[in-house]
Amino acid sequence: MRKRPTKYSEEERLNYLRLYHESGMSKRSFCKLHGIYDGTLLNSWLKKYENRKEVVPLQPEIHEEEMANRSKESYKDENAQLKKRIRDLEKALEFSRLETLARDMMIDKAEVYFDIPIRKKSGAK
Repeated sequence: MRKRPTKYSEEERLNYLRLYHESGMSKRSFCKLHGIYDGTLLNSWLKKYENRKEVVPLQPEIHEEEMANRSKESYKDENAQLKKRIRDLEKALEFSRLETLARDMMIDKAEVYFDIPIRKKSGAK
């Protein structure tokens, strides 16, 4: 991080915001990497420019020309990545369902074993 605050032009601010959104990094890591003095400075820029979506897009736009010039290989690669992502998400969802089921079973067993109601009643205040 820099020792002294630096004045940034509006163009520099918007460029940093675009890079921040594209990077997916934490604010602190991004500031440290790019030498921005303080994370609160980045927060103030985000607040100032959050309504200007046309200037700071969250994701890069893909133009029709780029789509037309893509090869079959890039489509196959993207398709394979998306299918893998779907499989991973389905596994995570199934694991979450199993976790919920195990938690419910544990609560049921505890209610029977200790003979006390554990779950909150719907009419309780």
